[in-house]
Amino acid sequence: MKKILVPTDFSECAQNAEKYAFFLAQKIDAELVFLHVINTPVDWSKLSKEQEDLFPDSKEAIAHSKKRLNELVKHAESNKIKSRKVLIFNNTNEKIHRFVEDEQIDLVVMGSHGVYGFKDYILGTNTYSMMRNSKVPVIVVKKLPEKLKLEKLVIATNFKAETGITFRMVENLMEILQVKLIVLYVNTPTYFLETNDIMSIGKTFLDEFASYEHEIHIIDSFREERGIVQFAEKTNSDGIAVITHGKSDLQQYFSPSVSENLVGLTEKPIISIKAAKK
Repeated sequence: MKKILVPTDFSECAQNAEKYAFFLAQKIDAELVFLHVINTPVDWSKLSKEQEDLFPDSKEAIAHSKKRLNELVKHAESNKIKSRKVLIFNNTNEKIHRFVEDEQIDLVVMGSHGVYGFKDYILGTNTYSMMRNSKVPVIVVKKLPEKLKLEKLVIATNFKAETGITFRMVENLMEILQVKLIVLYVNTPTYFLETNDIMSIGKTFLDEFASYEHEIHIIDSFREERGIVQFAEKTNSDGIAVITHGKSDLQQYFSPSVSENLVGLTEKPIISIKAAKK
């Protein structure tokens, strides 16, 4: 893992993501790429210096953004972390996804206010868009503990074969991050299974797709998200990993994904990994 992208708007939650990204970069010796998006009333790249003076508010905002990006790069340099900055004008989400692909980004770290509720899903955010559509893992950070650590991570899985390839990706990521993976199955009333059946299905799945030995943990809960959060708290885990199927924005409008609901339910970092297609 060589490059970590950190999209930032310099807000408090974005600053938490920045700090977490610094922590990860030092842990795995990765480069940080700080990206800021600024919307301008016209195509700024086509303006002359004289024409820029016609938009003093935009000019001031751009100068402020460059200053903040420079501060992040200097902070990285002072901690011996390789980094660079990118400023994008009049962005669309597609541009960020294209940037991730073109720059061969390995991981994205983003902040979120984590507002839980229907209104939040109607409005949508860049963070949720990245969680749904990113081809690389996305870590969503809300708040930071007093001491940053990443030693234990819960991975919630339904043991479905279509997630097998992605489960291997999760294992590879955890190996790079030097994290212990705790495998969890949440048994809900809607999809209730007896314990012996869960263990049998889980063993078959892990035998086929896992590269390491894993103990299967089971928790009963009315909702998958609540079970995951309760188990993560009980085991004092440092984060939660979820394989997402990348629902469209329209689908999310009616039925937000488990990973997005988790952002609203827990303060722990969420690692969202989109299910790979066979």
